[in-house]
Amino acid sequence: MSFGRIFLLICAGLVVAALIYTGVWHLFTLFVAQNPMLSWLPLLAFAVVGALIGGARSLIRAGESTAGGGKAFNFAGGWGVLAGLVVLVVGLWFTLISPRAVGLDDVDYEVVAELPQQTQPRLLPRSGIDDDPGFADSSEIHLVRDPATGELLWTGEWRGSWLGGPSDGIAVRSLDELVAPAEIVHGGFDESVAGIRPSTLKGKANIKHPFSRIQYPVVVPGTGDEAIAVAPYVGYKGFPFRAPYLKGVLVYHQDGTLEDLTPTEAQARPELVRTGRLFPESVARAQAQALARSDEFEGDIHDGEDNKQPYLTAIDPERTVWVTIIDDKSQSEDVKAVVLADSSTGATEVWQPSEGQELISSERVLNEARALPLRWREERCCDSEGASYTVTLREVVEARLAFKEGRPYYLVSVVPTDELALAREIEYTLIIDAETGEKLHQFDHVSGGVAEDTRLQRFFR
Repeated sequence: MSFGRIFLLICAGLVVAALIYTGVWHLFTLFVAQNPMLSWLPLLAFAVVGALIGGARSLIRAGESTAGGGKAFNFAGGWGVLAGLVVLVVGLWFTLISPRAVGLDDVDYEVVAELPQQTQPRLLPRSGIDDDPGFADSSEIHLVRDPATGELLWTGEWRGSWLGGPSDGIAVRSLDELVAPAEIVHGGFDESVAGIRPSTLKGKANIKHPFSRIQYPVVVPGTGDEAIAVAPYVGYKGFPFRAPYLKGVLVYHQDGTLEDLTPTEAQARPELVRTGRLFPESVARAQAQALARSDEFEGDIHDGEDNKQPYLTAIDPERTVWVTIIDDKSQSEDVKAVVLADSSTGATEVWQPSEGQELISSERVLNEARALPLRWREERCCDSEGASYTVTLREVVEARLAFKEGRPYYLVSVVPTDELALAREIEYTLIIDAETGEKLHQFDHVSGGVAEDTRLQRFFR
């Protein structure tokens, strides 16, 4: 064997080893599980159609042969390729061009007459913690319930290792805290939660569930230096178009122990239910999308920049829900429905405005913020080729609902991008009456500083 062939074999072996070690192989098995019409079904159509037509031709020729039909079997490759291409094109159409939503038969929901009386407002949007030093090394930053108070916290791993070495602690920041940096709780994981090698949470989960999508692990602080990470995983059902569902929940401990629980087993554990992170965000979104596309609602979901709906919202100390707003598809700018999916049990409620009721759309709220007299973009000179280019200076994020004394309000934030050097992660917060569309308050966090932060916090207390 030549040196060149040996070198190629070594390179191929290293590539395969890297795919296995980093877990990239799981992307291929997951693609097969999610998209049969883009993976194995075209191959099956090719083989079956080619064999059937080829076999039929052989039988016809054998019947016409005076010698008794000793013709060899002929595979109809052309017809097989055509059949495979038809399946592939149909799959591409319903995957990329006109994606199919989850069927309403797969969504178990109850229509309710009232919205929540009170919620913990999302004062600090996801984009507001991106520059927090405590979260600088966190690849996963998510909301979870504080096990002591029941309020929502932003949490992330502190000084974790992408390859799976030990982490030093947990970064924690309150959803109501707009100024103070994250608190660091020492006591990390022996194998980082975000690590990718086979001995980590993701590595073990990929091996145990090659055809399931492992959701992002959420770090949950406990008492003292204790912590766990919770990661639901999603299976797919239906054929040939697959719908996601909660298949199980992984619980990762600081010593590397991994528990694999069924949804029923996880919901029987009060300490896990209290986290509010058992029912996956991706399934809640898929169900809301199905409701929005149905003939019953005929609406659309409008997302701001940076963070898509649904938004995790604390209704009371015991209940957390994924909230998704379904806007009217027409130009009337009204809300068609509000979907509240319990983030522990998956129980879903849908509120619709009754006759005479009105709730303005999230798109209208986003446009209200975009209409502020600010410089949103700027043309700069020059790039490497001497041409001018345009940069985005500000973005409008998260038109999220909050409730106070039974009345609905929208909060929407204007945040600076990295192209605009400001002293704060949030520049403006608007509070808009969700029933009338009136802008009640506009908080300038840069010019007003802590005083404006305090005004915002007091509005909901």
